[in-house]
Amino acid sequence: MSGPFLTHSPSPRELEDLQKFLGSFRDGTGNLREPDASTRADYRQIERCFAELLDGRTTENKAFYDFIVLSNERGGISIRGASVKSKEMDGLHAYSEENRTMRSYLELSNSAAKDLALCRTKGLTEEMFRNREHPEEFGATILERQASERLQTQRAYLDSIPGANKRFVEEESVYISLLYSPMVNGERTYLVSSFTSALQPPASWNFSGKRLVGVDNSGEVLYEWYALSGGQFKYYPKICDRIHGTGLFNLVNYKPAVESLRQKIHRMFER
Repeated sequence: MSGPFLTHSPSPRELEDLQKFLGSFRDGTGNLREPDASTRADYRQIERCFAELLDGRTTENKAFYDFIVLSNERGGISIRGASVKSKEMDGLHAYSEENRTMRSYLELSNSAAKDLALCRTKGLTEEMFRNREHPEEFGATILERQASERLQTQRAYLDSIPGANKRFVEEESVYISLLYSPMVNGERTYLVSSFTSALQPPASWNFSGKRLVGVDNSGEVLYEWYALSGGQFKYYPKICDRIHGTGLFNLVNYKPAVESLRQKIHRMFER
């Protein structure tokens, strides 16, 4: 099985298809409205674009993977998954293949109740977090919670498929990061990267303000966890460390006429 962002960077034709999928939501069907009265895809519609590109199927829920791809391999069924994260980023235009410092932005979860419940089983309390105690233990626990959810989701998919010869291809299951710039002259710029879904531990963990921070070998922030103020767990991998990806692109050639809701119902029901 071969698929863009899972096993390779997209070909020019595959990238063109993705541009068209994303651009199709500019006609009024996108759930987010732009300043020029056009629309763009929201996070769920973006997930559907990538699923369509890879002939996958979306989960339409809060499972770890937003869509899965099934293929017949080795006389059985192989499954790959992808979790899609999208984010507007100022300064995205500065990206280049030579820029070794720019990082992606992925909010991985905001499940404070589940995260803190696992902490309590390990003797780690909210009071300890407030007092900035045991940063390494808290850090290991949040990564464990992510790994546990990923593995549970994989087992659930395997259980849902009949037959004995089936496997989840973890090494080709990914986070897909879609970054986009603020609108300039009626257009946004996009960048897509994929990263392994198996998170690696940072060089060290420490507390900074209300957050737990995991830093990489260069001392820069790789993870942030706001356990007691929203529960967000965020991931900032270097774009140069991605597995596969694109250069900067936009949707300038894919700007259909905007159809209002009133125009749509007239076309559909009043012919």
